[in-house]
Amino acid sequence: MHRSTASSIIPWSIVPVLAGAILAIGSIGPLSQPAGAQTPINGGPGPKPLAPTATCQQADVDDLDRVITFVRGESWAKEPDSTGFQITPDTTACRVVLRINHLSADERAALTTGAGPRLLIQNVKDYARPSRLRFYLWLICGGSGLIWLYRRTRA
Repeated sequence: MHRSTASSIIPWSIVPVLAGAILAIGSIGPLSQPAGAQTPINGGPGPKPLAPTATCQQADVDDLDRVITFVRGESWAKEPDSTGFQITPDTTACRVVLRINHLSADERAALTTGAGPRLLIQNVKDYARPSRLRFYLWLICGGSGLIWLYRRTRA
């Protein structure tokens, strides 16, 4: 068997460096995204001024603003700044919709007491993000298997 052709095609000293670079690039993705799969952030972009409608008069709009301020304050949360939620004001139904992943009984009671009847709480299912471990294992082991197979056929 003559191995000089396979050795000259791929410099084997660079393979560990390439594998490390691929792993480093793959791990950068989770750093730029939130830890959970839940995409809504606390409160959304910024407060938007609510306009009164036929079903929601100015006094009701002021009450909605009070509810939004209370929810954004996170005084109801056991661990403020770690709870992901989305607030959506609904001036047609004259209520505020709070979409949240997990809410304990104490937090729900605090929200209901502090915000009043204008708050509608919707629990959102949080689908976990798939692990990249299988991909990395295939990349390292499967890739090396393909290189081994290539070397076997060329020898």
